[in-house]
Parts: sequence; structure tokens; C-alpha cells
Amino acid sequence: MKIMVCHDGSKNAQEALDKTIEMFKPLKPEIILITVVEVPLDASIDSEEIFQKWREDRHVFLMKKAKEVTDSGLEVDAILAVGDPRRMIPEAADNKKPDILAVGKRGGGGVTKMVLGSVSAFLVRHAHCPVLVFHEGG
Repeated sequence: MKIMVCHDGSKNAQEALDKTIEMFKPLKPEIILITVVEVPLDASIDSEEIFQKWREDRHVFLMKKAKEVTDSGLEVDAILAVGDPRRMIPEAADNKKPDILAVGKRGGGGVTKMVLGSVSAFLVRHAHCPVLVFHEGG
């Protein structure tokens, strides 16, 4: 079994990773961690330097999360993608063919608690595998 977990560094994404490990650990799945770094909208030198620093930070972050998975006794594959998450995550899922795609819901309070974040909503509609959405505190 392979489970792809999307992690953007948010509390909800961490909860999705933790819950995925907790729920599926007895099945010994391979966890495929993916994080996406979005390309800056302008092409200034400052933007490029900030982007490179952010990409390096995300790589360090991804390796830390991958170690958490291996420390829990599961195999891990880690992907750092660059681009639009709505394009990069489905593309990675099509390449890796996970049995499940797990994602944390983003959003705030009130009405936004009733809807999914834009990326999770997109994945529910467009992924070619089942999508498990973890709601905050769920």
C-alpha cells in the first residue's frame, strides 16, 4: 500500500500526516511525502534569492518530516516539487500511483469551516485516486 501525504508546513498538514501514520501504520504502507514550492510571480533578483532560500528551507523541512515517518517504522519517499500545487500534486500522484492521497483541510472559522481549501477541493475533484481530507481536529 502507498499513501501520498501532502504537507505544506501547516498545522493541518502535520495533523494529516500524524493521523495517516496512526490510522494506517498496521498496514505498513509506504508514505510518499510531497511538498510544493510555488514559483515567484515576478522575476526580480530579490524574488529569485528569496525563492532559493525558501526552497532550501522546504527541503530541510521535508527531510525532517521524512525522518519522522521512518522513525515511526514506515518506509518513506519524499518529493519536493516546484510549481502550482494544483498541478504538481496530481502529476506526482499519477507518477507514483498511491492508493490514497491524504491532505489537511485549510481554512478559518465560520463559513470557511464548511468548505475545503482550494487545493484540497481541487484534489477531491481531480485526483485519480481516493482523497482523504483531514479536517482540523478531526
